[in-house]
Amino acid sequence: MKIDRRKDLKSKVYYINGTYTYQDIKKVIKNKSTHTTNKSEAKSYLEWFKEQLKNEIVGFKNPDFRYAADKKMKDTFKPTSLKTDNLIKKVVEHIGDVKLRKIDNEFIRELGFKMYPMDDSIKYAADTDLSEQEKLKRSSRLNTINRNVICPISLVLHYGAKQNPKWCDYMVVDRFKLIDRPSIYFTYEEFDKCLEVEALFQIKLLLVFLCYTGARLQEALNVKWSDIKDGKVHIWEGKGDKPREVYIHDRLKSWLDRVNDRGIYIFQWRKAWDNKKDSEGLYFNWREMLRNADVPLNKLPHKCRHTFATWGRKAGWSLEDLQEIGGWKDKKSVEVYAHIMPETKVSRIMELPNDQKIANFP
Repeated sequence: MKIDRRKDLKSKVYYINGTYTYQDIKKVIKNKSTHTTNKSEAKSYLEWFKEQLKNEIVGFKNPDFRYAADKKMKDTFKPTSLKTDNLIKKVVEHIGDVKLRKIDNEFIRELGFKMYPMDDSIKYAADTDLSEQEKLKRSSRLNTINRNVICPISLVLHYGAKQNPKWCDYMVVDRFKLIDRPSIYFTYEEFDKCLEVEALFQIKLLLVFLCYTGARLQEALNVKWSDIKDGKVHIWEGKGDKPREVYIHDRLKSWLDRVNDRGIYIFQWRKAWDNKKDSEGLYFNWREMLRNADVPLNKLPHKCRHTFATWGRKAGWSLEDLQEIGGWKDKKSVEVYAHIMPETKVSRIMELPNDQKIANFP
């Protein structure tokens, strides 16, 4: 490589051009600025730049987890969400400079137990030796490890295996098997009871919106009035899925029509936990609605997405219909509802329960 001034520019700044080769890997450099007009400083910059290229090639041939994770988070072709980035960063703190090729399923499992400790009496015991509460406790912790440790590591490893030349071999990253538990959802009766009791209007509207669109909570909070057009609501991308449009059911339309004071957004909260300890908070008022309706307090907003899926299956939707309407990326995510066998095949959104008895609004 050499340094020289560019003939096509009037600038006196020195630029680097040429090919750098290290361990049979070549890097072509074209018009890399040295950011200086001093030739001596430009030569120093060139030596520094060569060292950077060398480190990059070394990392490229046999990268560690930190290097691969950084590259994955900067991937613009298939970018990661802020939540995923945070999970990857947390894992990097514990793995650091371990080479990708050194990571296997045993390493990942031990890391998971290190990051999220569990009593040995529960971790290694047979299911028959545990109470139902202990089984649930273990399953909950293993689910956390699956989500916060195994998933981000798997993402980075699979990214590395796709590189050319690949940084590591492709491997199937095993997840912990969890206890199969029935889906928690609102029954028709519980849903109606919630709308009939005294509660904040926006909370009732949110309940109807979530159950009749299948939107995730943050997706719903991001919806603007301008996203509602031609009898459909446009739900923007969430959790890595594509944006989608859902037809507005008559019952949801009745509730939306009751809103007189319309700002930019349909709902007053920007994040689920805004003012969580305040009487105006989303979760505070949600739980108040559940208490007043005598509905189990574990039926939080995300369970409305399960409700949407369960109602849809009972209405006769196929799993393909459900996946398309609800925006599930992975078919496995909707197969949990496969046991809810439909008795008849009916049309889609408009066949959700339509009790036209609209509760009195506060």
